Amino acid sequence: MIPKTKFGDCVECGAKDTNCIKVGKNLYCVECRTIAKKKQQIQKANLKSRVRSLGYGDKSMSERQMLTNDLDDVFSKYIRTREASKEGYISCFTCDKSFHWTKIQCGHYIKRAETLLRWDARNARPQCVNCNCILNGNMEEYTKRLELEYPGITSQLKEESKEINKYSREDLKQLTIAIREKLRISKLKID
Repeated sequence: MIPKTKFGDCVECGAKDTNCIKVGKNLYCVECRTIAKKKQQIQKANLKSRVRSLGYGDKSMSERQMLTNDLDDVFSKYIRTREASKEGYISCFTCDKSFHWTKIQCGHYIKRAETLLRWDARNARPQCVNCNCILNGNMEEYTKRLELEYPGITSQLKEESKEINKYSREDLKQLTIAIREKLRISKLKID
């Protein structure tokens, strides 16, 4: 078994013949090493916070995943604000209960796994948490109301969902820019 410490002189504080931890070629006393580790952790946490505040998520995420998350967020806000009243209230598409746009979700007719329709406004409507999550989209009512709104749209969306599509990073960026502009316009009408 290799000992974790050895006796020596600390290069940081200059303590002589003390328990030290070897880092690279240098020896640090246990106290100096603990302080250095804490500083490293604080710096790492601060860096992560700065990165998150810029909207780029966790550093372990790929660029594609960050772009997808950003696009999901912008698209959801757009769907929830586009039909909101001046006061910011909107009805659930499937149960008609009224909520503030920040308390409702973006429900999809064809699930988000089908990327071709994931950010298609024809496929998404505002839904309450109960309808979207607990009732798994309340699909029977969703289908009925979507057909009333646009006859034939459900079969068209189902057919389009069979197409295989993978957006490039550039496509995701352009789509985000376009939807962000629509979101800006839809938010203008809300107080």
